[in-house]
Amino acid sequence: MNDFAAALRDLNEAGVRFVVVGGLAVIRHGAVRATKDVDVAVATDAANLALLTALIERWESTNPDGTPLRSDDLVVAGALQLRTRHCFVDILSERLLPAPFADVLDRADRKRIDGVEAPICSLVDLVAMKRATGRASDELDLERLREALGTLPGDPA
Repeated sequence: MNDFAAALRDLNEAGVRFVVVGGLAVIRHGAVRATKDVDVAVATDAANLALLTALIERWESTNPDGTPLRSDDLVVAGALQLRTRHCFVDILSERLLPAPFADVLDRADRKRIDGVEAPICSLVDLVAMKRATGRASDELDLERLREALGTLPGDPA
């Protein structure tokens, strides 16, 4: 059930403006880690949310436990966790980004994930996001990135 490429292809084909964040971004920046989902941050303007809502319906998405979605509304400052026919997808509000969505998208690297091109959160923005959460899993991601890359943006000299 982990066809990340299909989920990314669908996002691209639907015209949704998104940036890959989370585990896949950590991996694409060189760290060794596993992931069970696709995490994307999306622009929250009305047009983009309409495209996203239509895609969520096409995916016949449910809550992660398989129960019907109570709502497909993206909480303005939160996340929407979905089970899709391809894989689990976490949709994050642009408000969870360290900078305005347009800036994060401009800094993103276009890379391939399983053969599908997608905008990958820049290392600077990814590190800022990971540092802002304070979660143990994000601290571990920072350590993995540091092992792979040496110092990270914002590390003491």
